[in-house]
Amino acid sequence: MSKFSKGKKRKDPAISTAALPDIVFMLLFFFMVTTVFKEKESKKLEIDKVAIKETIDLEKNIKASYFWIGRVPGKVDDFRVQLDDDLINDYSEIKDYLTELRKNPEYSQVWGSRFFNVFKVDKKTEMRIVRKVHDELKEAEAFKVVYSVNREK
Repeated sequence: MSKFSKGKKRKDPAISTAALPDIVFMLLFFFMVTTVFKEKESKKLEIDKVAIKETIDLEKNIKASYFWIGRVPGKVDDFRVQLDDDLINDYSEIKDYLTELRKNPEYSQVWGSRFFNVFKVDKKTEMRIVRKVHDELKEAEAFKVVYSVNREK
């Protein structure tokens, strides 16, 4: 018969950490590639968007200027226009803003093809206000207009 020794216990082999840096860098690259920073929108107007049945989604990362047309909070009949982050006082500011924007090389490359004016309009806004904004867009030669709406369920 063979004799078993109980006095010596074998140690488990050490876990290899050679692949650990590879795993860490793969995770780091994954989060660097998939992270998208969201632009902060500062809303100064209340907007109750119109709901429709059929919509088309725009591609991501488009070049656009954003127009909010809605009520000033706390005032029932005071409708104003907000261009990107600022409330405008005179409609001619729209043309001036778009003219400056068009001079930017980043926007001038896509001005005729992939530059959009995105409108977020309150459903109780009078059409004359929207028409005034459209007239300023024509003068600035910014013709593509897209309306942001809610999907009807």
